[in-house]
Amino acid sequence: MKKTNQFVVFGLGRFGTTLTKMLYDNGAEVLAIDKDEEKVNDISPYCTHAVCADATDEHNLERLGINNMDVAIVCIASNIEASIFITLICKQLGIPKVISKASDERHKLVLERIGADSVIIPEEAMGERLAAMLVKPNVVEIMTLADSFRMVEIRTPKRWLDKTLMELNLRNTERVNIVVIKRGDEIITSPAGESKLHADDLIVVAGSVEDIKKLSNKANGKVVSDNIAIQ
Repeated sequence: MKKTNQFVVFGLGRFGTTLTKMLYDNGAEVLAIDKDEEKVNDISPYCTHAVCADATDEHNLERLGINNMDVAIVCIASNIEASIFITLICKQLGIPKVISKASDERHKLVLERIGADSVIIPEEAMGERLAAMLVKPNVVEIMTLADSFRMVEIRTPKRWLDKTLMELNLRNTERVNIVVIKRGDEIITSPAGESKLHADDLIVVAGSVEDIKKLSNKANGKVVSDNIAIQ
């Protein structure tokens, strides 16, 4: 049996905190690291381990066993020097996949040159998602963090319309989790079981690549199996 993917998230701002919770909620082992003790305490119930440490100290990372991780996500774009140094350390320690958040194109270029496997600029990512939404309106891929984990944004399929998350029971029926619902200007994070899906909702769904692919096909109205399609 394939072991659970192990992730390390550096930086517990809004992006890093949301990412940590999503990964952990989908069964991944997640080590969250930040030098702010309050943020570390806040995230502790939502990850496997949370550590207050200076991630720019290579000895700290070695002691934490960072080299055993499958994926590192460096979410410290505001501190360019720290993000570059942590990305470099992660690559030197042999982590198979390092994803880094950049503040601009120059920052992105440096991160790519020192070996980051993937670099995200939030503004660019939003533009790409908008373009994809215009071309392929039902499904927009947000992020693939590993060979086995993906997040996508979909519009409410017709058969989910006006049903609560409890009624849909997607963890069992589709083996995915709804982590965010966008309803106009309202953003609903970690929606409760009684949350009902509306026609114009945009839903962020997380799960394995295989299960998300099946769901994406259904959301696009494609026949998946036995001539059954979800529209």
